[in-house]
This record gives sequence, C-alpha cells and structure tokens, in this order.
Amino acid sequence: MQIHETAFIVSTYRSYHESVSKDIYAKLWNNPKTEALIPDILNSVSSKEAILHSLRNRFFYENLQSFFKKNSGGTLINFGAGFSMYQFLLDPTVSTIEIDKEDIIEYKRKRIHFWTIEGKLPKRDTSYISFDFNHDSAETMVNELKKMIHQKPIFIVLEGVLFFLDQKVTHKLFKVFEDIQSAGDLVGSVSYIPEIEKTNVYKRLLHYFNSHNSTNDSFAHQTIPTSYYTQINGYRLKEHTHEYELSKLYTPDAQIDNPNDILNEHLYLLERV
Repeated sequence: MQIHETAFIVSTYRSYHESVSKDIYAKLWNNPKTEALIPDILNSVSSKEAILHSLRNRFFYENLQSFFKKNSGGTLINFGAGFSMYQFLLDPTVSTIEIDKEDIIEYKRKRIHFWTIEGKLPKRDTSYISFDFNHDSAETMVNELKKMIHQKPIFIVLEGVLFFLDQKVTHKLFKVFEDIQSAGDLVGSVSYIPEIEKTNVYKRLLHYFNSHNSTNDSFAHQTIPTSYYTQINGYRLKEHTHEYELSKLYTPDAQIDNPNDILNEHLYLLERV
C-alpha cells in the first residue's frame, strides 16, 4: 500500500456512513480494489475506522458551513485534500484551492471535470496545485498560493496529513498558514496526541502500515501534544475535540465505549489573530 491509496480508503469510509459524514458524493470514488482492502484493515486495526473518519468529516462539514455562511463566501484551502468533497457541499460562492501530490491532484482534477460534465457534481470554483510538503519551501508555497487566492476570508483544512509528516515540516506548514491568512481566518487541523502511542490499536495501525506500505513511500507517524496548538505563532486555539467526543454527539449507538480502544484523532480549530 502506498500513502496515496489512503485517499481512496478514507473516501470509501465516508460513503459507508453518509448520514454521519454528510458527504453524499464520496461514493463516486468507490472502486473494487479499495473495497477489497477495507475488510482486512477493519479486522487488523479497528472495526470503528469507517465511522471515525465519517465523524471527522462531519466536524469539518459543520464548521465549514458555519464559517462560510457567516462570511457570505470566501476561500477553502485544503492541504492534503485527497478525495475530500467539501466544496460540493458548500455554497457556490465559496472558492476552493486543493493541494496534494501531483498524481493525486491530476487524477482528481480529471475525475471532477468528467463528473461535472456528466451532471453528477454541481459546478464549483475549484483550483488545483501540487506541492511536496517535505521538499517545497514555505516561500514557494506562499508565493504560489497568494496568486491563487481571490476571495477572503480563508479557512484552511489540514486533515489526515500530519500523521505522515515530521515536526519540522509541520512548523513549515503553519508558517505558510500564518503568511497567507488574516485575523479571523481559521485553520482546522487533525492529529494524534502522544498518549495514543501506548494503546494496542495504535500499535496495530503502525504494524499494518509497516507490513503493507511500499518501501519507497515511507512516513513519519507523528503524534502532537495539544499544547503545541496553544503555542503556534499568530494563532489562538478556538476549539478542541476528538472523535470519541464526536461519537457521543452524532453516533450514540455506535458502541464506542473506551477512547483507548479506537484510533481517536484529535481535532483543532485555530483562529488567526
């Protein structure tokens, strides 16, 4: 398994729990190869992965809806967009910039164009750009993005990305955010806290990646303490929750009784000051 394949897996997860994720378009990405992978993942790592990723999507769906409705439009910038479909669930006044590796971006651009022509997707103002977060400089990313941003305010989503990066690259990304955002703009970020490293489910996750990943597609498996988010230059921590809490709100019948039994990602909303 290569890291880009996780984009297909996560979109399929969202399609399994459409009423939770609110992503009515996720199923467009479903394919037999990914469907064949998922049972082994759920069995080897955690049976709750599909519902947890749907809850993560729901958190951003609700916050994006609220932010852009309040501001009558603006720009969504999705760092590591994968096959997320937020812009098609938002008002058409919202512009979107999607960022990922070149192979993902080019494939997504073509599929979105095709599905829009077919009438399977509503038309949206979406721009695509590829960056390598590990190797492209902050200056390069800032300069390119400033050319592409035509509407404010800006909501940045950093979802399903930091796990695969290291601390140095994480610092670089938040420097990029600081340079392109203004007061009142938001960043939504997802990461694991270090305490999860002691859990059996996290150890199973790492074992699964290590045993299935391509040797040419390594990742950092980073965890980040909540205190990190309280110290980011130019931002204040506006909201902090996690998937276990969200499960009690949106899926009380999901039988998730212990946060240590699931891959409990933490979600943060940061406001530019």
